[in-house]
Amino acid sequence: MTSETTATINEIIRKRKITAGVPQQIAENLKSLELNVVQLKDLQQVFQALPELSSSATQKLNQLNLQELSDRIAKERETWEILWQRLNRETINIGVIGLARQGKSTFLQKVAGLTNDEIPSSDRMPCTSVQSNIYHIEERTQAKVHFHSEESFLKQVIEPYFDELGFSPSPKSLTEFRNLSLSQPINPRHPARAEAVYNHLKDDYHAHIGIYGGELKAEKRFIEVPKEKIKEYVSQDYDEKGNPQFFNHLAVEKVEIHCPFPEMKVKKIGLVDMPGLGDTRLGDAKRMIKALGQDIDYILFIRRPDKKGDHWGNRDVDLYDEASQALKDKLPLQEWSFLLLNQDGENERQCNDLENTRINKGIHVKKCLRGNCIDQVSANEILKEVLNELAENMDRLDQQYMSAAFKGLADFQDFSYQGLQEIRQVVEDLGNIDAAYFKLKDVFLEQLYKEIEDFREKSRQAFKQPNGEFKSQVDTAINRCKQEVNIPDSNSIVISAKNRGIDGAYFDAIQEMRADLLQQFHSVEAGLKQSLHNTKSSLAEIFIQMGLGRAVDQEDSEFLEALAESLAKNNELKNLAMGFNFIVSFEIMYKGFIQSQVWEKLSEVLPPDPMTPVKTPDPVTTVLTALQQRRGKAIEECQKVLNTLGESVNRVQISMIEEFSDHITRARGVKREWDIFLNKNRGQIWVQLQGLEEQKELQKQWLKAVDDAISNAQRLSS
Repeated sequence: MTSETTATINEIIRKRKITAGVPQQIAENLKSLELNVVQLKDLQQVFQALPELSSSATQKLNQLNLQELSDRIAKERETWEILWQRLNRETINIGVIGLARQGKSTFLQKVAGLTNDEIPSSDRMPCTSVQSNIYHIEERTQAKVHFHSEESFLKQVIEPYFDELGFSPSPKSLTEFRNLSLSQPINPRHPARAEAVYNHLKDDYHAHIGIYGGELKAEKRFIEVPKEKIKEYVSQDYDEKGNPQFFNHLAVEKVEIHCPFPEMKVKKIGLVDMPGLGDTRLGDAKRMIKALGQDIDYILFIRRPDKKGDHWGNRDVDLYDEASQALKDKLPLQEWSFLLLNQDGENERQCNDLENTRINKGIHVKKCLRGNCIDQVSANEILKEVLNELAENMDRLDQQYMSAAFKGLADFQDFSYQGLQEIRQVVEDLGNIDAAYFKLKDVFLEQLYKEIEDFREKSRQAFKQPNGEFKSQVDTAINRCKQEVNIPDSNSIVISAKNRGIDGAYFDAIQEMRADLLQQFHSVEAGLKQSLHNTKSSLAEIFIQMGLGRAVDQEDSEFLEALAESLAKNNELKNLAMGFNFIVSFEIMYKGFIQSQVWEKLSEVLPPDPMTPVKTPDPVTTVLTALQQRRGKAIEECQKVLNTLGESVNRVQISMIEEFSDHITRARGVKREWDIFLNKNRGQIWVQLQGLEEQKELQKQWLKAVDDAISNAQRLSS
């Protein structure tokens, strides 16, 4: 191969790496889209579990097939991830494939300088067991052995046997597989094949799991092995009786061999040795298709015609068809494959026959070559011709591949956009909470107006009546005055008179009695406070019973305080905030006024001014009678003035109720404020809306997930 070809291949790899960013970004966007659909699946399950969901909505959700969209996304993502891996590789890889005993391993030995100790060839039973990627290095030969994880081994290697044999279920762990008692398949359609497949499963994988099973870990891993150990991990060897000798390879996914090519010293070229197809070991075809799509840029089919006579058989056609599935509609197989007829000097006529009849059998390749795989010069000439083809056409093939991928992406975008629009419609009309809320709001406001107006009317009826709670406190104070205020006895008056004279004794008794009476009225204001508290509690009960108690978790007048605090946080609720703050802060501070009225009346009967003449009766017994009369008169005057004051207490409370009612029912724009508050708290106020509220929230999440998915789908072509 010329230095020009080498430079061309290097340039192809450089350009590829630049282009690789495009499929990488598309794959990442598809991953995001996939996560959107996962979220929709989760929401679908939550929706279906809602007890309030209507039967029609449930039916729509049940009919929604999100798995189909998920599968399409995964398939499309795999396409772009494979393309990304293809363009981001450090090498251009040539896959060597064919049926067993056609000369593949021999060809690779000659061009890579390997021997039967690394990639054995044999004219007996198939010996290559795992995919081997071979790269040129200037150093000594060594290898990386990549092992299956426990999961990938069970899924990719063991499960096909269980499917083929009709065994169910497939084991989910190595321990389960190890402990299985495998029985013969019952009445298989193809008994001979079934027996061979069964024996592979039982005699190789199951019987020897104790040997290779230790290599299977929770995660995939690799080890580095020297040249002399490679054979144990890539191939099978047999004794004279045909019994297999190696079993470690059963746990191996692939092997990377780095060795010095004797002739073609091209560091950026890789050769991929695929297991020979045609054996009854299952999964090789699927693994070959996967490798062709992910690891291989160009295919070299190898076919050795039998010198005794040969033809294209079903296995040849099947192999070609299976290889064509690797890139399907992305890149026709005939554009990226050569056929090498292994001409060994004794089968030239048979080579002619196969070359002349291959097209009639549907086997189309870019070029049909001939060469002797066992001859090192011939093998290297074949590789050189393939490399020259790569140098001339690889860039075109990549562009063709990318173009086909973009066409498929456009079709996928149309499919996904249509599907996402249908997914959106499933929940667009779900749980029409707004219509239900508007009806409940109108009923609420109508009832609120009626309740407040009835409360107003009831309070107005007490306009000229004394306040009950206040009157009760007044009566209690009057009774205490009558029972607890003591008039001095005659001895006390005599003693006092001897000290200060009868006028002084009479004056002192009046002063003491007035001070005692004043004390009895200090608790009268408690009636006012209780009355006010009862009025506020009655108003609070109206709102609590109408459902606001579920939005504000307090009772009685504390409810009004909590509601006022909540309303004050929203600048759009000025009238409501003013009304509720007004009634919460409203207090009747009557103590000073009450005591001033009482003091005034008591002072008229029991004058405090020592300069005011008081006509002192005589003798002492007459003084006692006069004091009793004065006490009775003082109590009577206090009762009169306080009863009159009781009417004003009701008028004050009525004014409070009237102003509060005006703020919350009649102020300009207050209905809109109620709408804002009720709408914000509707799920708490109305129990029947709680289920719809949950549906509404789920609907928001659903629509957001759909919008995010549409956005991710649109970014695929940006």
